[in-house]
Amino acid sequence: MNKIYTVIRKEYLERVRSKSFVIATLLGPAIMSLFILMPMLLSDTGKDEERIVGVVDPSGVWLKPLREMLDHQQRGNVKLQSIGSATDSAENRVGRMKKMILDDELHSGILISLDFADSRAVTFYNQSVSSLVVRDEVLRPAMNQILREARFRAADVPDTLFSYLVASSSWSSIVLTDDGEQVQDDSVSIGMAFVLIMIIYIMVIMYGNHTLTAVIEEKSTRMVEVLLASISPEDLMLGKILGIGLAGLTQFGIWTGAFYVLSQRGIEVGGFSLDISFLTPVVLISFIGFFVLGFFLYATMYAGIGAMCNTVQDSQQFHTTLAMGLVIPMMLLTMILRAPDSTLSVILSLVPLFSPILMFMRVSVSNPPLWQVGLSWILMIVSIWFSARAAGKLFRMGILMHGSSPTWASLIKAIKA
Repeated sequence: MNKIYTVIRKEYLERVRSKSFVIATLLGPAIMSLFILMPMLLSDTGKDEERIVGVVDPSGVWLKPLREMLDHQQRGNVKLQSIGSATDSAENRVGRMKKMILDDELHSGILISLDFADSRAVTFYNQSVSSLVVRDEVLRPAMNQILREARFRAADVPDTLFSYLVASSSWSSIVLTDDGEQVQDDSVSIGMAFVLIMIIYIMVIMYGNHTLTAVIEEKSTRMVEVLLASISPEDLMLGKILGIGLAGLTQFGIWTGAFYVLSQRGIEVGGFSLDISFLTPVVLISFIGFFVLGFFLYATMYAGIGAMCNTVQDSQQFHTTLAMGLVIPMMLLTMILRAPDSTLSVILSLVPLFSPILMFMRVSVSNPPLWQVGLSWILMIVSIWFSARAAGKLFRMGILMHGSSPTWASLIKAIKA
């Protein structure tokens, strides 16, 4: 036991004292948060860019109310420019508008049909698919509103009745818990869930890769031959995994403390506020549990692969394949968010390689039955046991091996031996 403790202490101190650990601890949360905040900030920035849209209105009726509607909707970044005069034919005006679009004098253009009140026809001219955002988010809603108002006026419907008919509902969300009720901020809950999932994703891959490279480095420097004179391969592997895992937990503890302090100060960036209330005991315990189990599951596999490889380059084919166990669930997060309790979501979240991401997402945005969370933990623990046995065999056989680069076939053959 003292020998394992010595290895744990060596691996732990070697990492927490390194410059890379300090830099990652300081910059890690900021970099991971950018995955959530950057799209919001870029979205807000894009709204300030001025776009000039050409308008051909043969009837001369719709341009003025369209301008007023955009002003009412605070769409000041979209400017409307009338093309030609009423004496010109619609074909000539459209031709001139097309040329201005191709010459980049206009962002895009629209042709409002002469009988728009009846036909509802509007033609949109543009150069790229990106222009469709202006069409769908700005021009189409405004024209729909104008059309409704025009039809109500034609039917002599009073303005008060029109306002009454087009009124929309106002929603608020209340979360029911055993401790009572609280108002729910959907954006904060989903944003915090994604931040914590990014932490699990990055830390499991990063510290799993640390395990792999640590084994390869000691093997390549022949330091492992000295270590194995006083400690068994299994104990050496266990010590490395525990030491590297404790370093990861230390980093997480620092981040949690900093997050708590910032949340108490009411920090808000890009409309996204840090809310410590999201970290309920269930979410916090689940986060720690899935991080620890996810780390041990991947770390044991990485350690076994590292023992069979002679260089980091040899391990890339295996590293990429194992990393897909975390990349694939990241691609499925939107599906889980939309239907966290569907049959497919439940089945995928119980797959041990996917559970650290998908089951934790379900815990964050829904209330899955405790038996499902417990079953995912049991399946991960069983997988860790089988993975540790296979990794121990690979570690014992491969730690002193030097020669040709390993393949998946040679790894399977070594496990079966």
